[in-house]
Amino acid sequence: MFDRYRAIKKTLIIILIANLSVALSKGIYGLTTNSLSLIADALHSLFDASSNIIGLIGIRLATKPADTEHPYGHWKYETVAAIVIAAMIFLTGIEIIESAIERFMTPQTPSVDVFSFIIVIGTIIINFISTLYEERKGKALDSSILMADALHTRSDIFVSASVLVSFTGILLGFPIVDPIVALFVAAMIFHTGIEIAKESIEVLVDTSVMDPSEIQSIVNQIEGVVDSHKIRSRGQHNEIAIDLHITVDPEISVHDGHDIADNVEKTLIEKVPGVRDVTVHIGPAGHPECEEY
Repeated sequence: MFDRYRAIKKTLIIILIANLSVALSKGIYGLTTNSLSLIADALHSLFDASSNIIGLIGIRLATKPADTEHPYGHWKYETVAAIVIAAMIFLTGIEIIESAIERFMTPQTPSVDVFSFIIVIGTIIINFISTLYEERKGKALDSSILMADALHTRSDIFVSASVLVSFTGILLGFPIVDPIVALFVAAMIFHTGIEIAKESIEVLVDTSVMDPSEIQSIVNQIEGVVDSHKIRSRGQHNEIAIDLHITVDPEISVHDGHDIADNVEKTLIEKVPGVRDVTVHIGPAGHPECEEY
């Protein structure tokens, strides 16, 4: 697990550097040309970088070992960090909407030239490469923070593409396109935030992450298990906790029943990727209180 978190940390640092360079280039040129859509895009990229920093903090906390106050470990800090990222995304969207409304009330014509297009196209290329890299690492490491951050970075590509539309409208004599595109940028940002928050909240409220029948099909094939029921799972795909009830021959000893439970735990951890903790409750087959309900 330490190696996993170290790999996530390295990925976030690489993406942080890319996002800072993108935000800086777009921000400086956006202020120079007075383009609201480009400034909004720069803010989006800046919050991409901020989310990387939050992710690094979350990963740092998540690597702490279990202790008396946190017997199940600190891995949920990774999910909490993803929610903080979503909150920051919402704040960015609100700020952009306020700026767009102000621009509607006080119209201005931004300055656009060939270099404007070069800046935006260059950042799109950087974001595209960053997204592919982060998604690949996120899937390989099964990291909610990397997948959330990759989703955020991917939205930046569409945001930057909309800025190109804004520039085209300005060149054609329609400066009103600039705040309109800024509102579109805000909508994209809100959509990204909702997706991240939804996935993270499902982890925090212990939404089931596995089909009980899938677990049952594995457990019922284990020697000594008569049946299994009341199967529950929670966590995230790389940190799954399972608890279940099994019934065994009522004539066997407590020692043998314990061995069967140990085998169930070992088998699930070995056969199901991401399973870290298994709690097995044992009952005698045929006993009314041990029947499935």
